[in-house]
Amino acid sequence: MREKEKATRVILVRHGETNFPQNRIYCDSKEDPALSSAGQVQARQAAEFLSLENISAIYASPSLRTRMTAEAIAKNHKGLPVDLDSNLVERNFGDWEGMYFEDIESQFPVKYREWKENQATFKIGQGESVYDLAERVVPVISKIITAHPGQTVVVVAHVGPIRVLLTKALNLPVEGYRQLTIDPASMTGVDYGVSQNNLIFMNFHGRHFESD
Repeated sequence: MREKEKATRVILVRHGETNFPQNRIYCDSKEDPALSSAGQVQARQAAEFLSLENISAIYASPSLRTRMTAEAIAKNHKGLPVDLDSNLVERNFGDWEGMYFEDIESQFPVKYREWKENQATFKIGQGESVYDLAERVVPVISKIITAHPGQTVVVVAHVGPIRVLLTKALNLPVEGYRQLTIDPASMTGVDYGVSQNNLIFMNFHGRHFESD
């Protein structure tokens, strides 16, 4: 009987909701929104689900919303420390940081159209393309896997980094990253093995869904 290879399970958790407008681009260099009351509930629900996991380490983006989500999870694991890594922050949109989408479309119609037509390669000013984002976040996971062979770790980050990490882990085209649904406070588990990686669950919510 073939022995199953040891994998490192990485549970990717998106932060809970904030009160930041959904039609604006986050600008973490100037604004650092906290979880809303609903987001705090979501974080606790994720933490309750993950309390059953034997978690060896918790990593997070240093943004306040991700830290708050990670700290809620850590409380159920005897105060496990949250290791912050700035390479897990959300994608940088350069000159467009903090702008409303409708203002970008009206003020930069040509660039806006270019962005919508080439979302993976597009970047503005000193911002990042999706490929740049991948180059920043993938080494973080590689480092985590090396440090925790055969263990389970939690990584709390943002929708962009999580989508990109999934495309890379599953050998999917990076260009299709937006086809992956990653809701606030959702959890996605990937087993990183020696010969292959396996998606165990995706966009799971730590709450019970009620029927209408």
